Amino acid sequence: MSKMSTLMIPLLKEILMKEIGESNIPPLQFIRVKKLKYKASIDIEGFNETLTVLFEDFNGKYFDDTARQYYLPNFLQKLPRTYKVVYSIGESTTQLQKTNIKILLTILSTVTAIVKDFITSEDPNALYIYANEKQEGKIQKSNLYKAYILQQLKTIPGYQAESRREGELIFKK
Repeated sequence: MSKMSTLMIPLLKEILMKEIGESNIPPLQFIRVKKLKYKASIDIEGFNETLTVLFEDFNGKYFDDTARQYYLPNFLQKLPRTYKVVYSIGESTTQLQKTNIKILLTILSTVTAIVKDFITSEDPNALYIYANEKQEGKIQKSNLYKAYILQQLKTIPGYQAESRREGELIFKK
């Protein structure tokens, strides 16, 4: 049996990378509920869940110099309009783990569409995008999440995207 699984790994990687490369899954309908908060609704295995995307201002009261140094490279730390973007799905810690790849990619497509909408309306200097974990030490997100989001963010004109720490950084060129 292990021989079969070894043969399947390259095939699965090729299928996943093709899906990430095409990135043709349409986003969910979303609404901007506040200046720095968006929401979308999604059905996951019969449960209605809410995707929430928050834009937290790095120059606001929640971030000190140490936090900015952790998330942002030196040349971005003193700029205005820099945000940490946190997204989460519902209140359940287990429901999302049971879902299929199409739902996961739909969520990620929605997150990137929201980020693009925010960039159009707010013209930020930098965004650090991070998937909020429900339980400390329990990984719900995978490298697939990061690869998909990074692939999408690279397409935004006038911005550069790169992986940084546990998330993705996008900033003006």
